Amino acid sequence: MSKSEIIKLNMLGLPVIQTIDDFSLITHISNYTIFQLSKNSDNYYKTYDIPKKSGRPRQICQPSRKLKGFQSWILVNILDKTKVSSSCKGFEKKTSTLDNALPHKGANTILTIDLKDFFPTITSKQVFNVFKTLGYNNLISTIFTNICTYKGFLPQGSPCSPKLANLSAWMLDLRIQGYVGKRGINYTRYADDLSFSGLNPSNVVNIYPMIKTIVESEKFKINNSKTRVASSARAKIVTGLVISDEKIGIGKQKYKNVRAKIHHLTLPSEMGNVKLLNEVGGWLSYLNSVDKERLSKARKYINELHKKNPKSMIQYLVK
Repeated sequence: MSKSEIIKLNMLGLPVIQTIDDFSLITHISNYTIFQLSKNSDNYYKTYDIPKKSGRPRQICQPSRKLKGFQSWILVNILDKTKVSSSCKGFEKKTSTLDNALPHKGANTILTIDLKDFFPTITSKQVFNVFKTLGYNNLISTIFTNICTYKGFLPQGSPCSPKLANLSAWMLDLRIQGYVGKRGINYTRYADDLSFSGLNPSNVVNIYPMIKTIVESEKFKINNSKTRVASSARAKIVTGLVISDEKIGIGKQKYKNVRAKIHHLTLPSEMGNVKLLNEVGGWLSYLNSVDKERLSKARKYINELHKKNPKSMIQYLVK
């Protein structure tokens, strides 16, 4: 490792690791274990499929406890100390779908684009380049890459994958922002969801061919079936939130569904339904992060129902 690489790591506040001995010393894991996990990392995964909304299978790659512990160390001590692009709003601490939607408030037109197979599209080479860019030498970058990838791509199931995906998409964000910024168009990315908005409908629509070119040149793919354009005639939705000129929230229909779930907790047939209780609790937590106005309404509704049904499951939601 050159002197300049060591200086770079120190400036970024990252651990200086030049050899396997260094890695072993700092993690308290034997050289042999590090070597085995790096060389045979593919053998430390359990894979299974879950269906996507489209019905297509999504492969989940679940690392073993030992490998996941190693990945978590890399995430906490290295990856979490790095910054992503200003356009990136997903998978980052203290960010939510609301942060992704806010820049598009008040826009006349919103274009949303979905990246196809986001994690599997990112290769070992791209991950290696991330660690090299941070300042690590070829040996350590290779070890980190082997530990964080599965069969040559980012696995969906590793704690490192979201952050590595964001760092791998740094140049994608930079190029897109450079192109749309000078045209008065806002751009944000929440994981694989790209959102563009502006006051001039034709300006927003006309950027699509160049965005497609940039995406493909950065080795990503667009899911054409999920490309959407919303103007004044259609509801403007960004990462599940409905955007109007005045406010951003989950929308009337979703809130209506939440109210229905809350009401179900008062029914005698739902007594002991912990699954439903947890589901409603999850929705309340989500509202707290993205739609505090409707959270207040939901809390008021819960208190009203509790007065009428004090011994129902609703009692566990009262504050």
